[in-house]
Amino acid sequence: MNEPPLNRESESNPEEEVIKKDRSLLYIGLVLGSIVLIMAYLALFVDDVNGLFRKKVVLQETSTVSEQLDESLNRNDSEIRSSLVKFIQAFYYDQQKGYFDPPSYFANITQTYYKFHNLTHQRLRELHQKRLSEMQNLKQNWIVSSLDFDHDEQQRLVATYWVRVNYLQTLKNANESADIKHEMIINEDGKIVSLRELEVKNFSSEPVQVIVEDSLLTDEVEIPVDASEIPEAGKVQHAETGGRYEGRVYDLGSVETAPEYPAGQRELARFIASNIHYPAKARLNKVQGRVYVSFVVERNGDINGLQVIRGIGSGCDEEAIRLIRSTAPWKPGTVGGKPVRTAFTIPVNFKL
Repeated sequence: MNEPPLNRESESNPEEEVIKKDRSLLYIGLVLGSIVLIMAYLALFVDDVNGLFRKKVVLQETSTVSEQLDESLNRNDSEIRSSLVKFIQAFYYDQQKGYFDPPSYFANITQTYYKFHNLTHQRLRELHQKRLSEMQNLKQNWIVSSLDFDHDEQQRLVATYWVRVNYLQTLKNANESADIKHEMIINEDGKIVSLRELEVKNFSSEPVQVIVEDSLLTDEVEIPVDASEIPEAGKVQHAETGGRYEGRVYDLGSVETAPEYPAGQRELARFIASNIHYPAKARLNKVQGRVYVSFVVERNGDINGLQVIRGIGSGCDEEAIRLIRSTAPWKPGTVGGKPVRTAFTIPVNFKL
């Protein structure tokens, strides 16, 4: 009988099977090695790693307002108006912030700057600073809706508009305001070659008045000074009278009736407000505050022993002394129905 052929697959020997090796550890090692190499490369040769993963933004250089006005001849009226509005707005905004750079706005030689002519950049800056010193706290609000423009024979832009201004005129010591029509001429390079005033309307000028608070002129005010600074008997200087007044000086807490200005403290406030002269030095340096003046009201109502016990300087102390000295005789303080010499202190408020 023929024997059936042997089934090699079913009868194969396990020892003869090829044992396959596990290569997973090898693959992991290769991946980790690649990561280490990439990180080393980035650390050594790439300055901004995050920049590789950000979308690059191409920055386009924006043109200045002057450049926008360069090609005004090729623009329609709407585009020219829009560029002019931006230019004038930036011009006054920079001045309001205290920034004034003539080369940014003006031609190398400016034909007109208000009432001056043919100016260099340096001369422009000097005149601008002088103008600001004479017109302190200058505020300029230009009215956009009033803007009008045209081209002259040289094809320059001639813009006219109204500006509402207010300022402190130091030469007159007055607050002034007005509506002024300006003319601004801009050349083909987008630079101002002329800026001048054409017309003035609604001008007003009000003298600066010093505000004297009534509440500071009452004898019940608590004076924030040391008691040692209040004049006492025997310590008051009588430079004006030669020391002819003698006797005890009472303080306000020791008298039955306090000294009083003849027409009352409110009338004293009005007198000071209408007669005070704000010192020029204090006005220019913007010095403000209270000057405390101490004096003695004599038995006959005269003012004596004037002195400043707390001042602010710049001529305000001397002005406060002058004002109190020029007041009419006071009603004296009394003790037991009889007039007595009484120390009195007034704070005079200087305010622009």
